[in-house]
Amino acid sequence: MQPNLHIALAPMDGITDQAYRRIVRRLNPGVWLYSEFASVNGITHSERVKNRIRFEAFEQPLVVQLFGNEPALFAQVAQEVEGWGPAGINLNFGCPAKRVVGSGSGAALIKNPDLAFRIVEATKNAVKIPVCVKTRLGWSQTDDLIPFVQGLQNAGADSLILHGRTAKQAYGGQADWNPIYEAKRNLHIPVIGNGDLQSLEQGHSQRGNLDGFMIGRAALGNPWVFWPQAKRDMVTLRDKVEIMLSHLHLILAETDEPKALMLFRKHVTGYLKGFSRAKEARMRLMEARDLAEFTDFALGLA
Repeated sequence: MQPNLHIALAPMDGITDQAYRRIVRRLNPGVWLYSEFASVNGITHSERVKNRIRFEAFEQPLVVQLFGNEPALFAQVAQEVEGWGPAGINLNFGCPAKRVVGSGSGAALIKNPDLAFRIVEATKNAVKIPVCVKTRLGWSQTDDLIPFVQGLQNAGADSLILHGRTAKQAYGGQADWNPIYEAKRNLHIPVIGNGDLQSLEQGHSQRGNLDGFMIGRAALGNPWVFWPQAKRDMVTLRDKVEIMLSHLHLILAETDEPKALMLFRKHVTGYLKGFSRAKEARMRLMEARDLAEFTDFALGLA
């Protein structure tokens, strides 16, 4: 990895929990990790929410992602989180989920730039660690992108992560990186690109003038996505099964067997991708009634 090049696992709700971050870290010592996002309001009222973003020292470098719409709460929570020792705090101004936007948080802050800037300023003034913002190209168009990101920079953001879609696009269509490159030309802080990257090689080729890139959905059930192609080609089905079972057992350490098997279903397709009998194996594993059945069938594949 090039010095000062920020290569990261993108934060994904329900995906980048501690179990999966541990798996990614085991295989990728230098990749930056980001927690799932957590509500600043929820953190102040719920240990369960707080525990979602807890991390261990070996996960570093790790950035904790927060969302909400109250500057004072961001400052309060950021100070508490700083005490845990993360590498930074990330402010989510890009989530397009209806429940998040409906509360005036996430991507809704693109439509409320003054509040977004006050959140950045309050958080930055509350902590000494870097404060980063993750956002999108705009709400429904990109016309206001440059003044918005310049405002985030002026409010104190130390870096910016841009997903190459508008909030209205959600995850549809194709990510457009050209506005991200243009944003970088108008800023002096680091800018990280995000959106539709499928491999380490694509990240490097698409980075352009940016300071790094994130890989998101392509990392689902695929912790090897940050490896060079030649090294990925050497990963065997046995390797995949071994890591898959390790991942499942990490989830089991946090919850009961039925729930763990249900939560793990979202990862199965990625782990089996490229296997000649992947469709059949995926169905069998998703229908497993208990850990023993899942384990026996998985080991039989290898």
